Amino acid sequence: MSTPRTMTAEETAALVRVRRRTAALAFVGVAIHGVIALVVVAEIIVDEPGRRGAAIGLLVMSVVAAALMYVGTRVLLGARLWSPVWIAVALSPAVAGFFWVL
Repeated sequence: MSTPRTMTAEETAALVRVRRRTAALAFVGVAIHGVIALVVVAEIIVDEPGRRGAAIGLLVMSVVAAALMYVGTRVLLGARLWSPVWIAVALSPAVAGFFWVL
């Protein structure tokens, strides 16, 4: 029986990078559903009498959820938090909800 080969430092670093990216993609895939769901529910209830405030509250919650999704993803990737392009991408569903619902 042969002994297992040990990984080099470069291979280990590559494996860690792939694991981080996979975890980040899975996290975004799950979290974006919550952000979009908040916007859709806000759209559904905005037309009901007296529910406009609740719809606005749901939209604000979607912005908070998108911000948490952004921070969580950047932490999982091990990247620095400040990235204006990715902040805009993360907040785009929530901001679009404000224009779509209101």
